[in-house]
Amino acid sequence: MVGSIAKIRAMRESMSNHERRIADYLLDNVEGVRALSSKALADSVGVSQSSVVKFSQKLGYRGYTDLKLSLTESLARTSVLPKAIHGDISTDDDLTTVAQKLIARKTGSLNETLTVNREEVLLNAVGLLTAAGRIVLAGVGASSLVARDFAFKLMKLGKAVLAESDTHVQVANAATLGRGDLIFAISESGLTRDVIRVAETGVNCGADVISLTGFSRNPLAELAGVNLFCLSGEAGARSSSILARTAQHMVTDLLFILMSQRDVRAKELFERSRQAVEVFRNHKRIN
Repeated sequence: MVGSIAKIRAMRESMSNHERRIADYLLDNVEGVRALSSKALADSVGVSQSSVVKFSQKLGYRGYTDLKLSLTESLARTSVLPKAIHGDISTDDDLTTVAQKLIARKTGSLNETLTVNREEVLLNAVGLLTAAGRIVLAGVGASSLVARDFAFKLMKLGKAVLAESDTHVQVANAATLGRGDLIFAISESGLTRDVIRVAETGVNCGADVISLTGFSRNPLAELAGVNLFCLSGEAGARSSSILARTAQHMVTDLLFILMSQRDVRAKELFERSRQAVEVFRNHKRIN
């Protein structure tokens, strides 16, 4: 089950004022909320009971009871994680504190990203990637770096992958796809116009689309048949998308490992790649 705490944090910015009041109360009183009925929660927040039910349904739960159950599970997961120094990095922090805070934020981002990606969706993505004839990786800026890294990994499995930083080339490549081919589109916001155009082109040509975006409703996710998510918690001041790239890399690395486990040729292909690189290095040393 997707972690409700991570889901509430991720969706908070897109909520109405009433919904944010409920969200903030839940996040600040996770343990206490487990003992509250929907009416008691509504009274505590100052909203109607129906608002609590609708809030639960907006998060994807059948009702408030299911939300409470998910909150309990999320709290249990959090309790077993190692304690770390949290908080924003400030200019007064020494090197050790900066490092510990960065590790804590990265670890938090990775754990929350894992909770919002259901196993069946990840395996569906693995199936599409494995079966795809050709794959176009789409992304701009920091997301294009993640796309390129993923492309290199997919190539080691013998996949036919196109990964260009120029979005005009990405669109042109997408236009040559057809049924059985795939677009893997990466955009943290899901609003990047160039990436959406690549996905639209692929859809119009009959290709499948997998999106990797932040956890929110967005145009890119709506175009895709399979939606993967990353949580970075970088609203406001962004450290060059450090946390977003960390979360995106975790998802693509996980997909690559799952594909490798299921590919009987993977070990042989990896060894052939290693040997080819070794021969190349030895040749350079001789010359």
